[in-house]
Amino acid sequence: MLYWACFLGLGLYYLIAERDPGGEAVGSARRAAFLNISAAEVQLVEARHDTETVRCRRVDGRWKVEEPAGAVVPSDLVAGLISNLADLGEVEVVAERPSDLAQFGLDAPAFRLTLTSVAGPPITLRLGGSNPSGTAVYAQHGDRVYLVGLNSRYYAELLLDNARRGGA
Repeated sequence: MLYWACFLGLGLYYLIAERDPGGEAVGSARRAAFLNISAAEVQLVEARHDTETVRCRRVDGRWKVEEPAGAVVPSDLVAGLISNLADLGEVEVVAERPSDLAQFGLDAPAFRLTLTSVAGPPITLRLGGSNPSGTAVYAQHGDRVYLVGLNSRYYAELLLDNARRGGA
């Protein structure tokens, strides 16, 4: 009889205190589309880090560096950066209109990227710090902060490194 009383007591406790009234699992991640552009639509990409800027334009299907003058960056590297960002699909949204960007490393972002297509307005995003487990980076697009793969920052770093060395 004591077991039944404990069972009923714990069952009532669960129903009253622990059950999520919304019916969703507690702590479930919200996912949303990251960018509404395909890699094929992007005609110009600009990457900024501190005072450095690399600007590349698609010419006859290949990426050419416009800035800094004389720099050479492999076309496939630029294409990799763009496809990595544009083809992400839905990713985890970690914050809507955050008041404290420093917690995501976005108060002074590691990179500012601008993707420009022929048809629409430029898309600007900022890449910040890594998440606590070190498996992804925070990215801000509009009023949202997302969690995207480390490759996004890795490709941006490679782009700037290649431009500094002249592509050698």
